[in-house]
Amino acid sequence: MPRYKIVFTDYYYPDNDREVEILQQLGDVEIVDCTNIQPGGIKDPETLLEYVKDADGVICQFAKFTKTVIDQLEKCRVIARYAIGVDIIDVEAAKARGIIVANVPDYCIEEVSDSAIAHILNCVRKVSTANSLLRRGEWEYAKIKPIYRFSDATVGLIAFGNIARRVAEKLYPFGVTLLVYDPYFTPTMHYNWVKFASLEEVLAQADILSIHAPLTQETRHLLSKAQFDRMKNGVILVNTSRGGLIEETALLEALESGKVAMVGLDVLDAVDTDYAQSPLLTYADRVIITPHIGWYSEESIVELQKKTAQNVYEVLKNGKPLYAI
Repeated sequence: MPRYKIVFTDYYYPDNDREVEILQQLGDVEIVDCTNIQPGGIKDPETLLEYVKDADGVICQFAKFTKTVIDQLEKCRVIARYAIGVDIIDVEAAKARGIIVANVPDYCIEEVSDSAIAHILNCVRKVSTANSLLRRGEWEYAKIKPIYRFSDATVGLIAFGNIARRVAEKLYPFGVTLLVYDPYFTPTMHYNWVKFASLEEVLAQADILSIHAPLTQETRHLLSKAQFDRMKNGVILVNTSRGGLIEETALLEALESGKVAMVGLDVLDAVDTDYAQSPLLTYADRVIITPHIGWYSEESIVELQKKTAQNVYEVLKNGKPLYAI
C-alpha cells in the first residue's frame, strides 16, 4: 500500500504534469486524478467523499469542502486550493480536524493589480465605451461626457493586501490621491504616501473605488445600499476581488439613479459560466465586465500549479506548506 494518497478533485488546466512531477518526489505515492474519472473532475461534495475519504492530501479548484466532507476525512493533512481565496473550504472545520488549508496568495499579484488599473483607466477615459459607440455607428462626443482629469482624482482602495499594495504602487506615479480602508493593516512609513481612513471616509471621498478584500462571512455584501448611499454621485467602482463583496441589487439601483457612473468588474456574485446572464449587462456602456480573467497570464498559471503542488509536498514531507491560511 502506498505511503501517501493524493487526490486531485478538479482543475481546468490542460494537464497536471507539473504537479505530479513535484508530488512523485515524495516517493511511494498514489495519485488519483478525478478528471480521469469524470470530465472536469468531481465537485459535488457527496460524490467526492468516495475518493478523498482516505487521502493524505487533496488539491482542488472548485470542489467544495464542507464541514460534512471534512469531518469524514480519515487521515487528511492538507487541502490545497489552486487560488488565493479559500471560500469553498470550511476552514474552521479543517482547523478543528488539524487539517492545513493552503492557498497561493502571490501567484497573480502582478496580473490582478494590472487588471484593476486597466479597469480604472478604462472607466475614467471611457475607452471601451467610445469603441462600442464607434463600432455601432453611434459615435457622438457628447455620449462620453463627462471625463475628468485622472491626476485630480481620489482613488479609494478597500483592503490593502498584496494586490492592493501593488495597485497603489502602480497608481502613485499618476499623481492621484490614494485613500485606503483596511482595519487589519498597520500603517508603516513605507506607505506614508497613502492616507488611511475609515470605510465611511473612503466611501464619501473617493471618486474611484477599487475593491480588494477577501470574501468571508464578515465581508459578504460589504458594499450594499447603505454604503452606496454614502458614495459620491458619479463614482466609478472597480472589483477584481470577489463578486460577493457587492450586493448586486444595490449596485443596479445605484446605476439606475446615477450614483454610480461606471463599473469595471472582473468578478460577479455568480459562477463564471453565468456571467453572460447578469442583469448588469443591461447597462452596456456603463458596466464593463471581464469574465474572471484578472488572474491570468501564462506565467501565473505555471506558478500557481507548481506552488499548489509544493504546498502539499511540503506538508507531507516537512509538516508545513509554503503558504497556509
